[in-house]
Amino acid sequence: MVVVRWKVRVLLLPMLWFLFPGIPLLAIRLTPCQLAGQLYILDVPKTELPLWLCIAQFESRFNTHVVGQRNDDGSRDYGLFQISDRYWCAPPNQTEYHTFNECNVNCTRLLGEDITMAVQCARRIQKQQGWTAWSVYPEFCNGTLEDIDECFQPGNTTTIECSDEVRGC
Repeated sequence: MVVVRWKVRVLLLPMLWFLFPGIPLLAIRLTPCQLAGQLYILDVPKTELPLWLCIAQFESRFNTHVVGQRNDDGSRDYGLFQISDRYWCAPPNQTEYHTFNECNVNCTRLLGEDITMAVQCARRIQKQQGWTAWSVYPEFCNGTLEDIDECFQPGNTTTIECSDEVRGC
């Protein structure tokens, strides 16, 4: 179960909605184990989970709703993995620069509670450009990473329940 601090949500989300119309109102901050579980359900190999968790930690602090400040070229980065609207997603507003939208998704779909599109797009980026597509990778994620095995131990409140949809149970 996701615990949400309602005071923060009540104050912050209307301000975000005003600044970025179209952003989903259900934005959450995941715990590392919640993200690991969701990534695993979305078929991310268990061996890659520590890297994805590291990138999400340093790009967005596990927040699903983060829209980065403007980059030097005028573009913005969206969601858990801070995906660029210049190359990978379609920005919600008209831009002064050409966008490629390689993930064929509106950037606002990379925000919010359902991380499916963000994960699919991030995996596409990783397959095309490797881990160095994220500027945080060389400094923070290219070495010893935290072990995620505790996230999958019985008794952990974020342990994935076994079902036909979950592989490896």
